[in-house]
Amino acid sequence: MNISKLIGGNGDIRLNRLYVLIICSLFLFLDKERDIIMELLQLVEKFKNVFSIEKIEDVVDELKSTLLNAENCRKLCEDWILICPDLTIDYMQMIFQYYFADRKEKMQDYTPKSLAVAVAELSKTENEKICLDLCAGSGALTIQKWNENNDLKFICKEYDNRVIPFLLFNLAIRNIDAEVIHCDVLSDENFKTYRTQKGDRFATVKEVDKSEFKADCCISNPPYNMKWEQPVFAQLQNRFSQCEVPPESNANYAFILTALDEINGKASFILPNGVLSTDNQKEKQIRQYLVEMNFIESIIVCPDKMFEVTSIPTCIITFNKNKQHSTVEMIDLRQRYETEQRMQNGQFGGKSHTNRIYAKEVKVISESQIQDVLIQIEQYGNIAGYCKAVSIEEIKKNDYVLTPSRYIEFENIENAHRPYNEIVADINRIITEKNTCKLTINETIAKSLGFDIELFKQDNGTNNDFSKLTEKICGEKIVKNDYFKTTKNKNEITFANNSKENISSILMMIFNTWKQHIYYLNVEENRYLAELRDALLPELMSGKIDVSNI
Repeated sequence: MNISKLIGGNGDIRLNRLYVLIICSLFLFLDKERDIIMELLQLVEKFKNVFSIEKIEDVVDELKSTLLNAENCRKLCEDWILICPDLTIDYMQMIFQYYFADRKEKMQDYTPKSLAVAVAELSKTENEKICLDLCAGSGALTIQKWNENNDLKFICKEYDNRVIPFLLFNLAIRNIDAEVIHCDVLSDENFKTYRTQKGDRFATVKEVDKSEFKADCCISNPPYNMKWEQPVFAQLQNRFSQCEVPPESNANYAFILTALDEINGKASFILPNGVLSTDNQKEKQIRQYLVEMNFIESIIVCPDKMFEVTSIPTCIITFNKNKQHSTVEMIDLRQRYETEQRMQNGQFGGKSHTNRIYAKEVKVISESQIQDVLIQIEQYGNIAGYCKAVSIEEIKKNDYVLTPSRYIEFENIENAHRPYNEIVADINRIITEKNTCKLTINETIAKSLGFDIELFKQDNGTNNDFSKLTEKICGEKIVKNDYFKTTKNKNEITFANNSKENISSILMMIFNTWKQHIYYLNVEENRYLAELRDALLPELMSGKIDVSNI
């Protein structure tokens, strides 16, 4: 490798020498630790060389045309495996996530390896032969499921046409027997179907007709909190016939019910924590239906900061249509994790930052922790602060709320939670970010644009009493929400961000972006408030914190 090219030939020579030292040290470390993932920019350069392209953005069309030619596909696989021989790692995901993923429209957040491994294990069934990967992306979940069982056939459904070449390549180079369906997962509108046919070493890729199937299991990390359009006569479809049709404002349960209709056994989903306790009446009814049908096998709340590009709190829900018992194993992994440092070379900040190396820390679930989770599920474990087998009757008494912290007994350990001031600091950070871009809008205009004014007003109201209480208990105030205001002035639309730029041409985009961002921040704020609640409650109940004078 040309080190000088990697670090850049210009700039301070002392810095360049430092980078050489760092990179050489990394190479030595990589030789010792084979499971360390290749740094992104290094990976991209190798990828571009294999395809003889100048810009990574040109790879989508080039990759698809190469794969559909059997000889070219074989040569590409041979060239690539010399560069990246470890087939347990989804390098294609790294490239697509950074250069092509659409988080705004398609809510694309690609699955960390440890979560993919957990889903592969949790979805395992006896005599499984066909596995459905719903919203497959580049195939991160499929790869880890295949690692567990190389004889499985996969049905991979994916909507985004740009990621499908990456998915097909991942399947071909691993010689995986699969059918890739380019479709709208929720409407089942099929656009194209591809088949990866197993060969001696690599699979071949060709376009085929869609086949009918019934999978034994399902793995999925679908887009979170995505809006969708209900199909005509949705209630008559088998997947929705026994319960409510999920609301068009959120497709989380639409993905779940779609998957359950297409499998005979288990389905493991990575989903935002909001699905466990949403107050939407239709979603509550669906949640009740799933509980009373005894489909839910386990619920695992995951640590935060596991994803590379989002901090949305997530859980893993495993459904089992063949359960032989009537309890749900609730597991809380928020304090049970390991950390990894990822090196990212020049990924942020533009050309001026090309030679900078960033260390990023992410949380992972270890293989030993995953195995312990499986043991607790099998043995109906009940460990304070960790897990509990909860009966359907108990869930019913709690209005079908599925949040594990509602049921797991508190562990009697000193300082089992983060310091209160750190939690409050996170709450204030989120509120401050909301307040940074304050929207002032005429009430009539707001209603015409579909703003729920009363909802925003209520959320934006004063919290002085709560802030005073928090200050007395935790030693830290919670700042006031101040990100929304209505006015009677005609035709007034103001974003108080100290900018004089003309925004009229992008007004609707700003409105939608603002609403989506505020919604995301509200979810984050609720998460930290729940953490504060869960930290305070056992100490309030035990009398450790005395509130008699408050």
